[in-house]
Amino acid sequence: MFAAALGRLAGIDPDSYKAGNFIDVEADIYYAPYVEWAVEKGIINGTSDTTFSPDSGITREHMAVIMANYAKSQGYALPATQEAVVFADNAQISGQAAAEVKTMQQAGILAGKDGNRFDPQGAATRAEAATVLRRFAEIVIDPQAAQGWGQNHSGSRQYQKNGKAATGWLYDDKQWYWLGESGWMFHGGWKQIDGKWYYFYADGPMAANTVIDGRQIGSDGAEIPVN
Repeated sequence: MFAAALGRLAGIDPDSYKAGNFIDVEADIYYAPYVEWAVEKGIINGTSDTTFSPDSGITREHMAVIMANYAKSQGYALPATQEAVVFADNAQISGQAAAEVKTMQQAGILAGKDGNRFDPQGAATRAEAATVLRRFAEIVIDPQAAQGWGQNHSGSRQYQKNGKAATGWLYDDKQWYWLGESGWMFHGGWKQIDGKWYYFYADGPMAANTVIDGRQIGSDGAEIPVN
C-alpha cells in the first residue's frame, strides 16, 4: 500500500512496470506494478531476491528511510528547517536509518512522539503514513501548498505561511497567538515578549480583558502593571 501511494504521488504509469520479480506479489494485484517500480528505483528493498513480504508492516524508522530514498530517486532536495532533535530513544534507531531519521525530522516531515521519543521500531500507522505523505507533498513537492495549522505527533502546533513556519505574533480567526523562533506555538502559561507579560491559554490563544493568577490583563493582552 505504501509503495502504491508513493507511485501515485510520483505519477508513474503502472502499465510500464510488470510484476514477476517476487513470488509473493500476485501479478494482478493493484500494488504489483508499484512494488516493481519502488524496487527498481531503489526506494524499497525486497526481503530477499525473490520475496517482497507485501503484508509486512513498516516501522517508523523504515518509513523515514523509504521517504529519503523516494526524495533521492525523484531528485527532490530536502530542507532543514527544524532544529535537530536528540530523541530520548535515539540509541534505539538503527545505524543504517539514523541519517534518514534526522533528515526527515529536520525537514519537518516526520516528527517525534510524547516524551521526546521517536519510537523507531514502532509500527507506522495508516494515519502516520498519510500525514508523512501529505507533509512531503506540501514541504518538498509544492511548498506553496502548505498553509494553516499543522500538528506533530506530540501535539505541538505550527502555522504554515507559503510553505514556511510562521514566527512571532499571529492573528488567526480573531485570536492572537505567539509562535517561537522555530514556529512552534506557545501555550498554557505566561510569556514575556518585548518586556511585557502575556498569558496564553492551554489551546494557544492569548488572554485579554481578564484576570489570571491575580494579575490584571488589558485589552491588548499585556499585563497591566500594579502601581
